[in-house]
Amino acid sequence: MIRRPAKRESGFTLIEIMISLSILSITLVSIYVAQGNSLRASGRAENIQTASSLARQKMTEMMLELQKDLDKGKFPDEGTEEQGTFDPPLDRFRWEFAVKKVEIKMADTPSGEGASGGAPAPGAGPTTSTGEEAGQTNEAPEAAMRNMAQMVTKKINESVREISTKVIWEELGEEQSLVVTTHIAKLNN
Repeated sequence: MIRRPAKRESGFTLIEIMISLSILSITLVSIYVAQGNSLRASGRAENIQTASSLARQKMTEMMLELQKDLDKGKFPDEGTEEQGTFDPPLDRFRWEFAVKKVEIKMADTPSGEGASGGAPAPGAGPTTSTGEEAGQTNEAPEAAMRNMAQMVTKKINESVREISTKVIWEELGEEQSLVVTTHIAKLNN
């Protein structure tokens, strides 16, 4: 008599089901995390876009006010600062406006030093017709240039103002901000 092999039952074993469920759960968690990151990035982008529009709007409003003063011959003072919040529904954003004096500092270079801050290297400077290095026998042009640069720097410091508008908001428990900056200059005395 010939024996037939026992008929095997079709279906999944418990171990196959457990492996399938673990793969499925890892995949779903990964998708959930990716979706959360995507939503967070989308919300941040929306906040930055809104803040940018609000900053430009507030900057335009403040520049129009400053222009009225400029038309009257009044140049904005250093240290002018204002702050507030935007109207609802954008009241979660607040703004700060500031006028600052622009300070350009002169780099002091002792007489006889090159632009790099050190003495010129031998053989690096111009030479005379005899092949010798040309010395700095006349410091008057250098002093005149230094005085001219100081006058120009002083005039720029007096006649240029930095105008900045900062928009601030809360995002995921942290304060975020965006700053828009421009400059104005007084061109006439």
